[in-house]
Amino acid sequence: RRGSRCLPADVPGKEAMAGMKRQCACGNIFIDDALFCRKCGAKRQEIDRLEGSKDHSSGPICDLRLAHAFGVYPEAIRDGTISLGDDAVAFTVGRQVAVWDHVRKRLSFLPRKQENCVITAMTKSVNGRLLAVAERQGSANDPREVGHVQISVIGLPAAHAPPPTPGEDGVRPEVKEGLLKVLLPANKRSKIVDLSFSADARHLVSVSDMPDTTVTYWRWEGERVMSSVDVQMPITRMHVNPKNGHQISFSGPGYMRLWDYNPNDHNLHENGSVFRVTDEKLMEFVDHCWVREEAFLCIATKDAHVYLFEEGERKHDLDVNAIIAKDESTGAKAQEREQALMLAKMMGGAGPTASAEPPAVRLLSLATWSGGFVVGGDQGYLGIFKVDAKCHVEPFGTFRMPGEDSFLWCMSAGSEDTHLNILSYTEKDAEGDPSKTGGVPKAMRSTSSLGASRGKSAPSVDLEAEDEKERSWSVCTFPVSQADLASTGQLDVFTPLVPLGNHNGPIRGMATCPARRIVATCGNDMLLKIWNYPSEAELRASEERSTASDLPCAFSSDISLKVSVYEKPSSIAMHPMGFQVAVILEDMLRIYHVTTQQATRTLFDLPLKNPGDVTYSSTGSLLAVTSNNDVILIDPFKGVLVRMFSGSGGHLSRVNQVLFSEDDKMLLSCSAAPSGAIYGWDLESEAKDRAFEHVAKGTDYACLVYDFRRQMCCAIARPEGRSDGSLRMLSHLSTTLVDLQADGPGAGYTVLALAAPLGLLFAGMQNGSVRVFSWPILPGGIHKNTFVQVELHAHSITSLNLSASSDFLFSTCSGGTMMASTVRVMGDGTAIPLTAPLMDERITRYRHREDGEKKRKSNREDERKAKDLQKKLTEARGSMASNIATLDDLIMIPRGYFHELLAEIKQLEDRMASLKHESEFALEQKDAETSEKLDTIQHERRVERQQGDEKYNSLFGQHKKALARHEEEMRRANSDFEKRSRNAEDEFDDRISKEYDKQSRLLAELQSMKDQHDQKVQVIEEKHGKQLEELRNANENAIRDWRNEYEKVCSFLKSDGLKFEEALRQQEGEYETQISEILEQKRQVLQVESEKATTLFTDAVSMKQTISMLQGNIVEYKTKFEQSEKRCEDLVKQLQASKKMFENLQEQLQEEKRALKVKNENLAKIREQMKHLESFRFVLFHKVKQMEEERDPLAEQVSALKSNVRDMYSEFVREFRNKQKVDQQLNDKTNLTNSLQQENQHLSRQLIQLKKDGRRMLNDVEQILHAESAAEFERMPKRLMAVLEKYQKLSQWKPPSDEEAMRNGPEDPTKDQMMMNEIVIQRDLLFRKNMIEAASSTQIKREGGAVLRRLTGENAALIAEMNMLRNENRSLLRSSKEQAAAIIAMRAKDKVKTRLESEAEAAGALTGGGAGAGMARAESAPDLGDGSSPGGASGSGASTRRGAGGGMLRGGHSAGTVGGAVASETPYLRRKVVDQHEVQRRQRQRSLNQLPPVVQQAAFTDGGGRAGANRAHPSLQEKRFTQTLDAAHAGKRHMERQGFDVGRLGEVAAADGGGATA
Repeated sequence: RRGSRCLPADVPGKEAMAGMKRQCACGNIFIDDALFCRKCGAKRQEIDRLEGSKDHSSGPICDLRLAHAFGVYPEAIRDGTISLGDDAVAFTVGRQVAVWDHVRKRLSFLPRKQENCVITAMTKSVNGRLLAVAERQGSANDPREVGHVQISVIGLPAAHAPPPTPGEDGVRPEVKEGLLKVLLPANKRSKIVDLSFSADARHLVSVSDMPDTTVTYWRWEGERVMSSVDVQMPITRMHVNPKNGHQISFSGPGYMRLWDYNPNDHNLHENGSVFRVTDEKLMEFVDHCWVREEAFLCIATKDAHVYLFEEGERKHDLDVNAIIAKDESTGAKAQEREQALMLAKMMGGAGPTASAEPPAVRLLSLATWSGGFVVGGDQGYLGIFKVDAKCHVEPFGTFRMPGEDSFLWCMSAGSEDTHLNILSYTEKDAEGDPSKTGGVPKAMRSTSSLGASRGKSAPSVDLEAEDEKERSWSVCTFPVSQADLASTGQLDVFTPLVPLGNHNGPIRGMATCPARRIVATCGNDMLLKIWNYPSEAELRASEERSTASDLPCAFSSDISLKVSVYEKPSSIAMHPMGFQVAVILEDMLRIYHVTTQQATRTLFDLPLKNPGDVTYSSTGSLLAVTSNNDVILIDPFKGVLVRMFSGSGGHLSRVNQVLFSEDDKMLLSCSAAPSGAIYGWDLESEAKDRAFEHVAKGTDYACLVYDFRRQMCCAIARPEGRSDGSLRMLSHLSTTLVDLQADGPGAGYTVLALAAPLGLLFAGMQNGSVRVFSWPILPGGIHKNTFVQVELHAHSITSLNLSASSDFLFSTCSGGTMMASTVRVMGDGTAIPLTAPLMDERITRYRHREDGEKKRKSNREDERKAKDLQKKLTEARGSMASNIATLDDLIMIPRGYFHELLAEIKQLEDRMASLKHESEFALEQKDAETSEKLDTIQHERRVERQQGDEKYNSLFGQHKKALARHEEEMRRANSDFEKRSRNAEDEFDDRISKEYDKQSRLLAELQSMKDQHDQKVQVIEEKHGKQLEELRNANENAIRDWRNEYEKVCSFLKSDGLKFEEALRQQEGEYETQISEILEQKRQVLQVESEKATTLFTDAVSMKQTISMLQGNIVEYKTKFEQSEKRCEDLVKQLQASKKMFENLQEQLQEEKRALKVKNENLAKIREQMKHLESFRFVLFHKVKQMEEERDPLAEQVSALKSNVRDMYSEFVREFRNKQKVDQQLNDKTNLTNSLQQENQHLSRQLIQLKKDGRRMLNDVEQILHAESAAEFERMPKRLMAVLEKYQKLSQWKPPSDEEAMRNGPEDPTKDQMMMNEIVIQRDLLFRKNMIEAASSTQIKREGGAVLRRLTGENAALIAEMNMLRNENRSLLRSSKEQAAAIIAMRAKDKVKTRLESEAEAAGALTGGGAGAGMARAESAPDLGDGSSPGGASGSGASTRRGAGGGMLRGGHSAGTVGGAVASETPYLRRKVVDQHEVQRRQRQRSLNQLPPVVQQAAFTDGGGRAGANRAHPSLQEKRFTQTLDAAHAGKRHMERQGFDVGRLGEVAAADGGGATA
């Protein structure tokens, strides 16, 4: 922002500028009084001392935070409304993303960087925790202006996002809120029109605008582009398949395609169209979506057709207009149409209702809800449709928005379908009159603007031009989950978010009320709206109780009035008490008396010529209004003109704004170019002279604010003919003190608002931003004035206003949005808490000049009295606020309206009293009737009770008898059932074992057949490859031969041509030399020519004959060729039919293979489940001995089961052989098909070659017949004969013998039909067998599962028993170890005792033998002899030790024994012995656990080893018998679990068997 700045003329030291340095350090010469160098940008050093000591660049001065907004962003963006959860909806307001809570009735805003960014598209992730926003830099004033684009990914707050699902470890991941990432596309100029997240929310897809239409696939967490492609087609809608995150759907006019993202090569690939291409180009697709979890693709077209696709197949084509006609054929809509027709008939077809039928509905949007989808269109149409999991569609309701003129642009349903949020708009044609800014002509429209002050605001000069059709946007909700109730009228169908609506189009004026918390606005939609805003206490309570829903909305709409039918208001002012509103129309001033929505009335209308602005004084006693160049001052209550400033005492051009100073002592106004004047009149003087004057020719002053304490004003100035306004600070009779220029085109200043007590100046800009400066502004340019810039609106700001306590800043824009921002003054980097009483005190003291330094020291007693009085006033005001209604709670209504309301209330009270008496009488009558009915009912109940008791007694006796009979029958039935179940269990066990063997054999055979089939296929492929190679070689040789022949013919033709040219040349020479001879021999030549003519004639006759013959040959060849083509077509058809049959058979084989594979898997599972049963064989082995005694009665059953199994096996073998025969027939058919295919290929090649030869022959004959000379005509017969010889081989071509036989012999059409019938029969048989096998396999699987569950239960019992035995075994082992240790200790003690006794005896013997024997070794002395083994080994080795006298030491052996005993008594050896015993025990247990258990050898001392060996290897019969016994025992246990007494049944069976034996 550096550049040449001018120093104001009235700054102290202006005269000293002449003595300043004229040259910069870089050599550049300063021009006039420039403060900065134009070349290097350096600042003049001499200017520092002239700028004053005050500097605002120390830090931030104010904090603006958006609190509320009224309006909707007036652009058609995709996903303009997005449901967050079920209780909130997000939509765009200005540059903000607003979130409205339906339950709390609160509006909040998502945090993001709004720096000069306008929203173009939005989308929400599937998990509901992320929001992506597409933005472009710039403002919405000029849609053609497209700056850099970006995508912001925002984490939604926890209040509006579902909690994350816990991971595998059960811990919920951390949820991030706020701005997460900012993505920058490669194409920074193309606006992004749509966004979509993938199902896992890890990828994001964006689509830009035409002409490139770039599709970008993002990995947004890493800010990385995975793939990008330019579609270059008009795409208006995009979605990602929720089931497949790599599939993307696009739609637009004439374009509907699915694209796939390949994660391997990171490319996007386009799939084929779901429609026919010709139909697709003619369709205009408006929207599409993915319905339900099954991801049905739903597509809507503009002609009211909805298509549903499942897996690429079209399921439904819904005609929405037909559904609408059906639904509206009955009900209120049908009655309205009938009444309109009757009225038109009565008026003869010329009445207002005689219009034609309404046009067909056109669709615009499509959205999903949990039960299906909803469609929206024009004429306010909303259609609800249900879709189930099988893609069955059912219309759920047809609805129309009030007025039937709305266009439903965007819809979004909540998570629980409580609300369907709808973004809609209405259209109206723009008026053609030239006035767009309050009655100003088009030529003067650029100079029209209004100002702003504390109590009123001025619209911007740069208003957005209206289109041919103006759109009015709104957001409403619909109870989609209760659509059936809504259709009956029991619920509110369409509920707007703002009950009285928002402004549509530019807001031209805004005014606040100092005494009440209300704001008044008016706009191009010719509406006057009054809004309420909260007090400080209400706002604090709302923030503290953010979750409470009992508080009303702090911001609300109070009144909405239509000020005119065709005149657009241009300015507005509100009385300080808030009971009057003045509105400027195109040719009048209208004042309203504001009460309620129903009672607001017009106070009076004052006709004026081109009125411009209006304002009330601070006390409300005066009203100032402008009319062209005049300023009019009137008393609004008495209707008296006070003064009119015009002519020489007024302005010379149109007045833009008028305002009073805060102390009402001065009236100021500013005018447009060319005069460009600012005047202020002293209202307290009698002459009312000018007290403030500033003139700048050629300047358009659009807005003005005034500080009466400093007697300085700040204005928005624009050069004539330009729209970029600058900010100027002015004083009386001075030039410009400070001039802050616009940053650039489209970034100029538009309106101002001054808070002088706070030292703040608010400036609105064309790009929708608000700048906050410290007041007053310092000279030196923008770099010397620190400011805070807040991005609020997307359009140019038209009005700025402060609330009464300056705690709210209200702003409006040309997009129809009004925003309220909280103002927090910053001090030392923190917000100063400015309460409402403190702000009121500061403003009052500032207005009455009581906030400055006191010149005279005040008395302490006076100060104390003043503080006490202020304290009492504060307490009185607080008690009034709590006990008495304030002005915000009071309304002023007309007396007549009040009396009417009192009369209505009295009538209602009378009606309530009469209704109360009537209801009391009716209640008394009903009480009497009910008492009589109760008496009769009680008597009837007593009679019925007696009858019931008698019936109960009789039924109880019958019940006892029935129970006895039932018990007897159950006893008999149980015995029969036990017998049958036992037999069935035995049969099933045998069958399952044999079926298992059969399946294993079948698997082996199937595997061998597969191997053989693979070998055959490989051989056939090799043969086919060889044949193809041979055919390829033959074809290449034939082509080579033909090429050689062609080259020979070409060379021959070339040589003939050369010869012909040479002959012609010679003939020309001869003709020139022999002309004279030819003339003389004319007669002879004529004779010769006549002879030649005769010969030529004969030759021509012969040539005609040959040509006719050739033509006959050609006709014959043509007939042959057509016949061959017919034969080829028949062969092709037969081949296709055989291929279809072969494919069907292959599919059947595949189905059989799949069935076998399923069976194999089931068998493998059964095997795996049966494996663990082998671990219990050890326990079951001991139970075989118990079943050996019952072996004989079961032998007969086993033999019967064996016979049944043999029968089943033989049946299976027969079926398997039949299957083999069918497979052989299938192979034969396959071979026949392959041979026919090869023969067809050979014939086709021959036919192609024949066609080529025929064409060549025809070309040759045609060249010969068209002779160009007589010589060629003479050689024509010879050349024709040569051509016939050349193509002689064509006559040798004959069709195949089988075809000739078929052509000659009679055709048999029934043969193929019989063959087809036979194949169909075989296919049906195979399919039936396959179904039988599948049913049997299912039955076997079910029975096997039951057996497995039974065995599992038995095994669980056995495991529990084994665990108990193991525990007992461990306890016994522990006790045995303890006993063994005790025995070892006792033995050691005994050995020690014996050793001591032996040593005593040896000591006695040694003392008796003499000293020559030496001393025996002590027990503790080390052994130093030759024996080196420890313990007892040393003792044993030293048994032969000699003494000193050469004799043997007798105590050697005993000493060794004592040493061994002592060593074994140590703890180490004791543990070692216990460990050895444990190892031996484990080895014995391992040997016993072997299957079958190994019998200990010690148990077979007398010939038992042979028996043990035989038991270790049982025979095959023993194994089968063991299996049979196991199955029988399992069946017994199963029957016992079912409640049967198996022991008793065994006894009965044994008794029956004994009786039969006897």
